[in-house]
Amino acid sequence: MPSQPIHFATTVVATALPLTSQPLPFPLLTGRAGFSGFPSPAQDYEPRTLDLNARLIKHPTQTFYLTATGDSMEGWGIFDGDLLVVDRSVTPRLGHILVAMLDEEVLIKRYALHRGTPHLCSAHPHYPPLPLEGTDCQLWGVVRAVIHEYLP
Repeated sequence: MPSQPIHFATTVVATALPLTSQPLPFPLLTGRAGFSGFPSPAQDYEPRTLDLNARLIKHPTQTFYLTATGDSMEGWGIFDGDLLVVDRSVTPRLGHILVAMLDEEVLIKRYALHRGTPHLCSAHPHYPPLPLEGTDCQLWGVVRAVIHEYLP
């Protein structure tokens, strides 16, 4: 693996606030298409909840939210308006989706090798890979989760 020319930005963009302190119901789905047959009567007594803080935010003081703009990452499931959960404590590795500032522009790109050198790559063919060597790239963090809303 080549040396990583990316370094962490020294300023904190924003700290993530807790999404909710109230756990949400989290049913256990079984079968190929979800529910299959009759549920067990014992399932009514299984306390299953989902805490989005515990699930999405591993390092609260190093995590922030960011809204994605543009279409360059649609091929990897990040759409215009999606909410990103970004973790500054994760060491970037090849394949990670990063939030970085390159040439005074904030970018959301995949960290990859292109022709043997580190680049920031889009999922859209109209956006060429951006070489990192010889640039002043500041890493803001690694995208841990994408929240995509289906209803406007």
